[in-house]
Amino acid sequence: MIDARAAIQMAKAKAAEILDQTASNVEEIERETNNGRDAWSITLSFPPPAPLPQHLAQLADLRQYKRFLIDAETGDLLAVKIREVASQ
Repeated sequence: MIDARAAIQMAKAKAAEILDQTASNVEEIERETNNGRDAWSITLSFPPPAPLPQHLAQLADLRQYKRFLIDAETGDLLAVKIREVASQ
């Protein structure tokens, strides 16, 4: 069984490996069931693909959010999903 800290490290490692994203922030951590398996759901945010002018960067949060489902027993990556953010 892996804990939340290990699940976060695994999600960040997979983001670097498969998405080529090394700059990430942890936004959400929760436990859930995925296809009958106990999993950690780790949401990471990433900066926009290209630097934006300062006046545009202030208008909206343009970070991208991805949700990594990590098997809580084995630490295997189960899924990577786009995490849509609700309007405030």
